Amino acid sequence: MSGAESVLTLGELVAAPSPSDGGGFDSVTVSPGLPGFFAMFVLAVAVVLLAIDMTRRTRRVQARARVQERMEAEERERSDHAHDAANEGTAGSAAPEGGATGPRAPDGTEEAPDAAGSSEVDEAPSGEDTPPTDDPR
Repeated sequence: MSGAESVLTLGELVAAPSPSDGGGFDSVTVSPGLPGFFAMFVLAVAVVLLAIDMTRRTRRVQARARVQERMEAEERERSDHAHDAANEGTAGSAAPEGGATGPRAPDGTEEAPDAAGSSEVDEAPSGEDTPPTDDPR
């Protein structure tokens, strides 16, 4: 056989109809059936369980981050207070020979007394010591 004859023979074999059961496609032969339903159900359950697990882990990570931030803030606050206390201890030891010092400003420097001789500031009452009124406002 020559090459052309073999190609023709191959073409006839490919073009020949294959044996079949004689039926066409219907809804039963095309649908996935019960195995397809079970496969999709298992996939859906797996996705839901993974979503629940991911949500739980995300919340746990966020809660740990919030706790860590609080602990760092408390540590900074403690170190600031310790630093302030150490600064007050060294600043207080350099008092004048008379022993009496005036009130101190927040920056640690001494405030000068006002003309009346008192450095206290009269403040309006905060409302905590005043009795309640009958005014419904």
